[in-house]
Amino acid sequence: MNYVDLLGYVAGILVVSSLLPQTIKSWKTKSTKDLSLLRYIIYVIGIILWLTYGIIIKNGPMLLMNSIALILASSILYLKIRHG
Repeated sequence: MNYVDLLGYVAGILVVSSLLPQTIKSWKTKSTKDLSLLRYIIYVIGIILWLTYGIIIKNGPMLLMNSIALILASSILYLKIRHG
């Protein structure tokens, strides 16, 4: 692994770890009333675009970390839509 990939993984771990507390809390409480639906829609679309870019440039760290972020953000979006 080169230093550029290591930087990508560290950045990705920080972004993904920032989503974990909200994801865990939302699943435990089933409450997302204080979260912005529009924010999570935009965020999920952004992650999908980053994943597409990562596929095009064949960047492993970008693909892995954004895949995890997409799962977490999509689960929050699902809860927001389902439980409002």
